Amino acid sequence: MTFGFPLFLAAALAAVVPVILHLINRRRAKQLPFATLRFLRISVQRTRRRKRIHDLLLMLLRMAVLILLAVGLAKPTLTSLKSLFGAGSETAMAVILDNSASMGLLDQGGERFETARSAALQILNEAKDGDQTTLFLSGGPAFPEQGRLDRTGEKVRQILQACGPSYEKADLGILVRQAKTLLAESRAVNKYVFVITDMQALSWEGLEATKEPDAVAENEYTDPEDEIPVIVVDCNRAPKPNVAVTGVELKAPVPITGIPVKAAVELFNSSTVEQKRHLELFVNGGKKADSEVITIPPEERAAHEFDFAFDRGGLQRCEVRLVGTDGSKLDDRRFFSATIDQGIPVAIVKARNHEIPYLEDTFYLQRALTPVRSENWALRVTMLTAEELISEPLGPYTVVYCVNLPAPDADTAARLRQYVEQGGNLAWIAGENVDPIAYSTMDEEAGRSLLPAPILDTRTADAAEDRDSWHVASLSADHPAMRLFLEPASLYTSVLVYKFVAIDENVAADGESGGARVLMRLDDGSPLLLSRNVQRGRVLFLATSVHVGWTNLPLRPLFLPLWAQLTFELAGVEQAKHRVIAGAPLALPFAEQTEPLSVEVLTPGGATIRRETEALEGGGQVFRFPETHEIGIYRLRPLKGTGKDEVAFSVNIDPDEARLETIDPETLKGRLGPDPVLFAENPDDLASTFAELREGKSLWSLFLGCVLACLVFETLISNQMSPKEEEDVPRDVPPGMRRLARKKE
Repeated sequence: MTFGFPLFLAAALAAVVPVILHLINRRRAKQLPFATLRFLRISVQRTRRRKRIHDLLLMLLRMAVLILLAVGLAKPTLTSLKSLFGAGSETAMAVILDNSASMGLLDQGGERFETARSAALQILNEAKDGDQTTLFLSGGPAFPEQGRLDRTGEKVRQILQACGPSYEKADLGILVRQAKTLLAESRAVNKYVFVITDMQALSWEGLEATKEPDAVAENEYTDPEDEIPVIVVDCNRAPKPNVAVTGVELKAPVPITGIPVKAAVELFNSSTVEQKRHLELFVNGGKKADSEVITIPPEERAAHEFDFAFDRGGLQRCEVRLVGTDGSKLDDRRFFSATIDQGIPVAIVKARNHEIPYLEDTFYLQRALTPVRSENWALRVTMLTAEELISEPLGPYTVVYCVNLPAPDADTAARLRQYVEQGGNLAWIAGENVDPIAYSTMDEEAGRSLLPAPILDTRTADAAEDRDSWHVASLSADHPAMRLFLEPASLYTSVLVYKFVAIDENVAADGESGGARVLMRLDDGSPLLLSRNVQRGRVLFLATSVHVGWTNLPLRPLFLPLWAQLTFELAGVEQAKHRVIAGAPLALPFAEQTEPLSVEVLTPGGATIRRETEALEGGGQVFRFPETHEIGIYRLRPLKGTGKDEVAFSVNIDPDEARLETIDPETLKGRLGPDPVLFAENPDDLASTFAELREGKSLWSLFLGCVLACLVFETLISNQMSPKEEEDVPRDVPPGMRRLARKKE
């Protein structure tokens, strides 16, 4: 604490005046002879203690008034924030400007970001010649000068004029740490971090609570004497009601031209009043459908489904738009892509070729996946033998079915593992050649990444136990492919199984083991079909065969649509992998590629960018593209033979940006650490904030309030606690004695 006029502190000596007056005014009772003192003793004993307390309180209050007045006139000021722009003191300032999507909201008639930009310019205008300034943006394209200290401030002003709200999510916690690390290297006397934000809680989720000294990262400042205050400028006021498109999911039973599909759209109303909106669906730039009026309750979600069909094959660029304007235009669009009639590449691997085709284990499966001979069919099936699998590139295939194969050797298992981890879908189907011991060994050597769960032994129905078969008792209601066949139940309960490979009982007991998911179960509880995610891919295991020796499944009506839908669902996972939020990198693996590969990127804005792939530690190549600052469809084209066609990525705003919940200032203070934190009251006029930084926080109003409180209490004590005449002497004392008793007192 400092004092603007310290000489006034000498006036605190006046506090001795009430003490002196108190001592002077102490009176001793006169000694008067009288026949009896009984009544006088009663009066004195009753009032003596009360008057002492009364006089002491009055004295203390009057002393407090004089001391508080003296200290208040001395102009006390809190100086926990060091003097900013002090004479002869160089200052270094880092301005963190939140330009996440929520800053694009209209707030009291203007855009939040414009309020934030104005606040940043006010901060720059307060800097003196020679002061160092820098700017950090939370999203959008990076500027070369961003995050570098500048003594003129011109580069920071240029960035401010060129930037705007982005489609990306902010991580302000990381930026605060980066700013403090940069300022810690400066030799400036005064160092400050300004954070201009709307206080959205989402933007601070990455900021952990105050760290212990031994938990601070190596690249963070650690000098406790290098105190760097944080000044938070809150630009959040009264946002205009807003509705955001937070999700779109394409539901296509069969991705073929002319076949009806559904696009399920999710909307979120962040305001406290009900909203009514319209939606439009665009395919390849042309309007495809309109919605009816959609009512979205306050702070709730609503859904709508578009029913339509694609007119042509190939890559489809789709977009859903909200009609009209609201609080933010940034979240009124959502993109998705689909490849129709694309000939999804599927490999079916068998142990060997059989002289009689219909006796092959893959006979029924092959026909289920190629029910029509047409170029427009969605699946392109390639038949392979176990011998061909050893050298066949697996990267081009979306799904690989291994039907009744002996356990592959170590090299082939390693290639299968790499295929799965880089996004492939591997399905194993049991049969006479499947040795549980050999398969378990293979899976262990591959790091348990080739089977969804451990397998035990092969079981056959025993007529002696009055059972000649099992039947399918249930399908997973949560799986997109399985739930299509829940009704009527006779579709699956009519499937009989005479022989199957048992799975670990832990899976049968709780439906999940190591992430495995039971999709089909027998009447005794044994799992028949399982699935598990392995890094970016999936592995499946069918515990019975797809030939008539072990089950009647291939002969039931369920067989053909079930395997077609399961394959489409697996292929759809690949589409899901090609959806990212703005700011996240695109990643396209090339598992079989050993040499660098050129890939061309067509951005939504029409730019064409060419980059090279990078080598992966486990082999293969991967293409990464981090500049996803625009929303829309990104098209990636490999420039030489890899077996991959053009791949489309849809990039959208983070749906959580529609959540407008704010973080509590006290919570934020605790997370920012031990350094001082100041919250600016008015982003449109930061003059009072700058004054507080220069001079500290004045305590005059606090001391004045204390003086007034003391005066009120002094008056209250003087009038309410003084002894009344009626209370001075007991009632049974005669009137004449009362007068003498008062004189005695």
